[in-house]
Amino acid sequence: MVTGKRSHFRLSSLFAPSRSRDHGQGLVETALLFPVLLIVLSGLVEFGFLLNEYMALQDAARNAARFAADGLFYQVDVDHNCATTRDFDRQTSCLVNQELAQERPLVKVEVANGHDDVLISAFSIVSSGGGGSVSARHPAAMGENGWSMALDTVGWKKRNQVSRFPSSAVEARLLGDAPSTGMVLVEIFYDYNQKLKLPWITAFVPDPYNLHAYAFMPLVSAEPTSTPMTP
Repeated sequence: MVTGKRSHFRLSSLFAPSRSRDHGQGLVETALLFPVLLIVLSGLVEFGFLLNEYMALQDAARNAARFAADGLFYQVDVDHNCATTRDFDRQTSCLVNQELAQERPLVKVEVANGHDDVLISAFSIVSSGGGGSVSARHPAAMGENGWSMALDTVGWKKRNQVSRFPSSAVEARLLGDAPSTGMVLVEIFYDYNQKLKLPWITAFVPDPYNLHAYAFMPLVSAEPTSTPMTP
């Protein structure tokens, strides 16, 4: 009887779970999952940096467009000093950089990289019953491309970007019963440089990655006026 009990004890202990075996299995699973977790976590961190800068651009575009809403789209001068110029487009682009200068870490439109730019367009929109149509786009000399800060920058004088909103795209956004009105469009193009620069991210996402933020606002000075009738 004693021998049988001892045999039973030895047999059961032979099949008892081993703590060291479970611990080793946990280490193997952790080693396999760690690279995946690292990739996911680093991707979230990089995306967080990108989203933060994009939101800064969006706020700058909105505030600049809101400032321009009270301006005179036809006002121009040759003064390139942001503190004294009265040029409608230049003033608006200056405000974009002034807004971005408040961000920490600093976000700045750098036209010298060949990609960054600020574009300004003013639209005169005429109601046509079934919708609105763009009767004029200002400045007229820039056509569908829009006014360019890069083209206006002393020492650079080259356009980096063209507007992503042709007049037809603006018309498509108007409601069917939209009244005659004026609008200003501010577009910001900005190269986001990755902060972590990890190979498993740069392999799929370009570095730098060009962001595009924009804002539309009503512009009273661009509202179309009817031709006076002569008696």
